[in-house]
Amino acid sequence: MQSVNSSDHIVEEKRSTSRLNNRSKGKRKTAHRFAIAMATTLVASSLLMELTAVPMTHAATNAQPSASNISVQPTASNSLEKKIYYTAVQGAYYYTVALRSDGSVWAWGRNLWGELGVSEDVRYRHTFSPIRIPKLSNVTVISSSGGGNNAAIQADGTIWEWGNGNMPRRVPDITSATNVSIGAFSTIALLQDGTVRSWQNPPQAVDLEQTRKLQTISGLKDIIQVESAGLHGYALKKDGSVWTWNEPDEPGKAPSKPTKLKGLNNISSITGADASLLALDKKGKAWQLDLEGKVTPFHHELKVKKMDANSSYTLLLTTTGEVYSYGRTVTGKEGKVHHLSGITDVSAGYHHSLALSSEGTVWGWGSDKYQEAGAPATSSGGMVYKPVQAKLGMDVYLNGELFQSMYPAVETPKTVQLPIKAIAAALGAKFEVHKAEGSLSYYTLKYNNRTITINPNEAHYQITSMDASGEQLIELSEPINNYSGATTVPFEVLRGLGLNVSWDPEKARLSIDDVDK
Repeated sequence: MQSVNSSDHIVEEKRSTSRLNNRSKGKRKTAHRFAIAMATTLVASSLLMELTAVPMTHAATNAQPSASNISVQPTASNSLEKKIYYTAVQGAYYYTVALRSDGSVWAWGRNLWGELGVSEDVRYRHTFSPIRIPKLSNVTVISSSGGGNNAAIQADGTIWEWGNGNMPRRVPDITSATNVSIGAFSTIALLQDGTVRSWQNPPQAVDLEQTRKLQTISGLKDIIQVESAGLHGYALKKDGSVWTWNEPDEPGKAPSKPTKLKGLNNISSITGADASLLALDKKGKAWQLDLEGKVTPFHHELKVKKMDANSSYTLLLTTTGEVYSYGRTVTGKEGKVHHLSGITDVSAGYHHSLALSSEGTVWGWGSDKYQEAGAPATSSGGMVYKPVQAKLGMDVYLNGELFQSMYPAVETPKTVQLPIKAIAAALGAKFEVHKAEGSLSYYTLKYNNRTITINPNEAHYQITSMDASGEQLIELSEPINNYSGATTVPFEVLRGLGLNVSWDPEKARLSIDDVDK
């Protein structure tokens, strides 16, 4: 699957984008998408980001039309005047990857096997609060697979892979990629000159650099989209024809020679689903290619502008911004997905589905066992039947420098909770857990000449300072907490240390500054 950094959002002047979506599943899921988008030219002036709103409100309306085959440049990351929003989203095997308008990449959901790629030796079960993927910037394309592998293209044309216990690493010898589609078994890359490369995905915890071997798919040129489905590769040419080849099932073997698929003409995008294929023509009609190579109409009552598929179901996005789901869907129901409008992109995760609105918000529904939908489950059995809005990933800056941690900052209805052990270490502060008779008693946070004492389950803290007589008792919006295995405290606690702390939800930025430094 893959997504391009685009913005089908409300702007002062009309702008248009397009992403060619594609996804496929192997033994568990091989999900891919391709996206081609028009560069945005103006700042989104009417974007409403309800970061603290209760989930399950309706998605935004006013979707903009799209234009194809134009790559997009990422929003300048140093432009703090712009509001932050999501531009692409990918549903994978119990987790989600999303691309933000500043070119940063975020993930949430399961992390039992290091799927999120934020640490090579520490795991935690899950997170619904987005965590920033390290080492990545100015990203234009993202791609995820059911096997826990992920890939991204930066604005300089380089490809980076992460997941399965590995943090992001650059793919060597590629500097002009325009799109990438990563599957359970192999990864396929499209270069600026219209040619295609592929390589096999390494098993978990294996050194990527020692196992990756790039192969050229012979005979392909003028390609505008690539897709992977099981052990099959697909490519869409400028002339609207679709070509396929077999990817090797053993290391060292070369891909087969591509052949043209019959019955598919004037195609604008393709989407893989297991070993089958869906194709969208330039008139907005979807076609299905079965295992025997037979092409049949797929819900021609709908005029489709984008689509995405899983091995068991398909999502169709109409030109009016409505979403339809067919097959063995994530909720067990077929047809129109209610409570969504103004949608500009869709993503078919293995057990959950996702939609991107014209306002740059992400909505999830279906399985939420690992909070992959983007919020705690709203129904029994870990399910979300009515789409919930995912949080916007937030950046934390310490004295003007971006703070990176394997644990996310957590936005709650009342405050932002911070992973205090990592924050304290970066600040040079000291955080301690105190026990009495083997049980937790209280916490202390020391910085310069101040000591903060926090009792568990109490919404206040105590400040002791060498420069002040007596003690101060400060009220909190909520108590100290524990999230994804990390102890977290409300950000307001840090003000008790004499630090300047500010939270800007529109820029998704929390700043912590020591005025004495």
